[in-house]
This record gives sequence, C-alpha cells and structure tokens, in this order.
Amino acid sequence: MHTSVRNKLISLIALALIVVLGFVFALDNKQQITTVSTQQRVFPVFTSTALVDSEGIRSKQELTRKDVTQHPYQLVNVWASWCGICKTEHAFLLQLHDKGIPIVGLNYRDNSAAAINVLSSDGNPYSTVISDPQGKLALELGVIGTPETYLVDANGQIIKKLLGVINEMVWKDELAMYFDGVNG
Repeated sequence: MHTSVRNKLISLIALALIVVLGFVFALDNKQQITTVSTQQRVFPVFTSTALVDSEGIRSKQELTRKDVTQHPYQLVNVWASWCGICKTEHAFLLQLHDKGIPIVGLNYRDNSAAAINVLSSDGNPYSTVISDPQGKLALELGVIGTPETYLVDANGQIIKKLLGVINEMVWKDELAMYFDGVNG
C-alpha cells in the first residue's frame, strides 16, 4: 500500500472515530437532561401482575389502578434492568423511599428474573412493582423511554410527567412540594 493511501486511510479512520465519540458523548449528555411536562389526564385503567411481593419474591398478585392511587400523591417510575440511565437514578429513588415517599415501579419490557436480580442486589425503592413485559401499560401511558416518572394523585390524575433521571435538583424543583407532609 502506498504511503499516501495509508495516510489517507488512517486519517479517515481517525475522523470516523472522532465522529462516533462525539455522538456517544452527545447522547450520554442528552440522557442526563430531565424534561418535565404538566399533564391533564387520568392514569389508564389496567390489570397486571406484581413483579415481586413485599419480600422481593416473584409474585402473581393482581394489580390495578387502585394500587397506584393509595396516597394523596405518589410517583410511578418506569424502569428496566437493561436501562443504564435507570441505574443512575436508582440510588436517589432509594433515598426518597427511605424518607417515606410512595413510589410504584413500572418494570417496562424487561426479563423478570433480571429485574428481580436488580432489586435484590441494588435495593428496592418501590412499594409495588407492576410487571409490564410487553409494554402495554407503558404504551397507554405514552412512555417514550426509560426512565420516566409520573406524579399521580389519589384520584388517578396524572399531574406531571418527567422524562429522564430524577435527582436532588429535579426533586426540589418539581416534586418535593407535593410531599411536604411526608418525612422527606
């Protein structure tokens, strides 16, 4: 191979690598941004099964909308074991759980064994986990991706939809005021 051809090939490969790394960096930063929208709709009526019981063991308990409207306000967090960005927010959800914030998990298009493994190894921030292996409930909710979190009131009204990671700043700016009476 001629030196000039080899140099051009090396330059082309280096340029392609720079472009790919740029896209990866941009995508990673985009996933860290949380978008909040005010909602004016009711949480869909559904019947599903629980992923796990209160001891973290696989469950067949039937769940309905009543299970996501047991408190004046609660969060419904859409997550999956395969979602890398969900792991970023998991520790903060555990902190909210420890403060008494009611969080219902919606396990989206996931392998139940993998999801149960995440909850047993990393901790379970959820009072209830809805199993949604085909994504039917998520589709009715309008889920775009994971993680997403919905603020739902006792009447089943969706107050807010948060697309992206919940962290301390998002919590304080968007959600904390709904849970003032809770230990958090």
